[in-house]
Amino acid sequence: METDGCAGLCTEHGMAAAHAAYHARLLARARRIVVDPDLAEDVVQEAFLRAWRACASFDPAGGPLVNWLLVITANTAIDMVKARVRRPPVASGPAGQDMPAAGLDDIDRLILRSELRDALARIAAHHRDAVVETVLRDRPYADVAAELGVAPGTLRTRVHYGLRRLRCALETAEAAAA
Repeated sequence: METDGCAGLCTEHGMAAAHAAYHARLLARARRIVVDPDLAEDVVQEAFLRAWRACASFDPAGGPLVNWLLVITANTAIDMVKARVRRPPVASGPAGQDMPAAGLDDIDRLILRSELRDALARIAAHHRDAVVETVLRDRPYADVAAELGVAPGTLRTRVHYGLRRLRCALETAEAAAA
């Protein structure tokens, strides 16, 4: 997209051209933040909606259009992640009913748990504790930080790096199995 001016963006044609030109790049940015590909698609759609609503605020002198769209996408992704953390997804079945997760049967779940347990064993204890308590047990950061005797910011850092190392351990195990 050559024209980065507001006048071109604030039209249906301008927004369609921006979508065609930058959708893949915005989707890549969203996936890096939210990880889930379906949620990343939602992020990009919401980002374009926000861009449409705020198109009058775009100033070409401030930088290229793609940079403005990438910032909107990153902010949208962060907002969606925060919303998911505050409101975990609601179970679709009645309470207490043991339903297979994502269509997995008992054997698949057993294998998945074993792989996760092995991967968790491969990361440092302080990262493992942070991930298990905040992500798997869905406990508030403040409670876990107080229990572990660290600042909430430190706990967030441990969770971040713990998840990165866990992902790496799972990918390594998957590559070794293939």
